[in-house]
Amino acid sequence: MPKNKLSQYKKQKFRLLIDSAFAKPEFFPKLKLKTNLAHCVHDLGLSPQTEDIEIYKNAITSNRFVLTINYRHFRKLVKPGKPGVFAIESELSNKEIDETVTKFLSGKDPKDFIGKSVKI
Repeated sequence: MPKNKLSQYKKQKFRLLIDSAFAKPEFFPKLKLKTNLAHCVHDLGLSPQTEDIEIYKNAITSNRFVLTINYRHFRKLVKPGKPGVFAIESELSNKEIDETVTKFLSGKDPKDFIGKSVKI
């Protein structure tokens, strides 16, 4: 089969923007391997005090889903046809976050989560 035929069957990687409440991407090795992971402070240079609306605007600009613990605020920001939001519990350890989010996203298609907010 020609190379271009194979590439169309390859699953798209999730592109995630993690909120300032999270540690650096290096603390999530499984997730970093499975996704294209960026941190709003450490990778995009935003202030740790950046408002949620600005983080979501950056997510739209960089075509990334937001990973946050702040579900209530972010779910109101999600726009149809734009990247969605994934929220997790705030009391999870970095290792638990890494495992939980990686397991949830495995085998899923990013297109199915456009314009949606999901609690993991």
